[in-house]
Amino acid sequence: MKAARPKLSLAALVLAGMVAFAIAGHFAATRFIHDQQARQLDQLTEVVLRRSEFAVDFAAASLDELASRGLATCDPASLQAIRLHVYQRSAVKDVRLVNSDGSVICSAYSETLEFDKGWVDRADMLASRDSKLMLFRVEQFGGDALGVLRDIGDNKALVAILGINSSLFDVMPAELHAHGEVLLALTNGAQLGEFMLDADKALAHPVDFERSSTRYPLRTVIRIDKTVLSTWNSEAYWPAMAVSLALGALFGLLLSRTQRMEGP
Repeated sequence: MKAARPKLSLAALVLAGMVAFAIAGHFAATRFIHDQQARQLDQLTEVVLRRSEFAVDFAAASLDELASRGLATCDPASLQAIRLHVYQRSAVKDVRLVNSDGSVICSAYSETLEFDKGWVDRADMLASRDSKLMLFRVEQFGGDALGVLRDIGDNKALVAILGINSSLFDVMPAELHAHGEVLLALTNGAQLGEFMLDADKALAHPVDFERSSTRYPLRTVIRIDKTVLSTWNSEAYWPAMAVSLALGALFGLLLSRTQRMEGP
């Protein structure tokens, strides 16, 4: 009977050590996986933002090139040259010459004006870090576009109409495609585009990851259903738990040995 007590004590200490280390390992592994997921989703949000900034950079460079070539006029030869310029740059859908208040004077593709639901005044455009560059949403039938205005003098400006391509937003891992959405918006809340596999299915428990540009009034959001995060990139959980249990058993054995050495 007496011989059974040390064995019982050893088993109890080993079990207690394993339970304690398992609990600590669970919280540590869960925290590690959560932080890793947050880093990855933050990076993906940053990718969308950088792609959007690059599109605006491209539009601004195109407008600067047109202005430097003296094409900021509505004469037929200039409009023809602008149309060739637009044709060679698929991201730009149209280029328009506007007054200082933002009202349209002429368009390289005048038929695109029929697609506009409306046109904003300059007062509703958003300033960039570059004081001569402004952004605004162009509401159109069949999908909105992004307007990029470049001042070229005191009385005129050129505007590039950028189509919002879904390739800007297609950054989600395969496991999250059906459980998340990617949004691009202006800082005034005007939404420019989104990518969602099933637009009719609302996310039950959304978690947002956001990034805002320091150069342009742009904001990107990746929204993920919280429930899917419990299984995404969780491969490290069970190896971490196995190590925790092994360490707990070892700790129990060492503690039992220490008690025997200190006993009578």
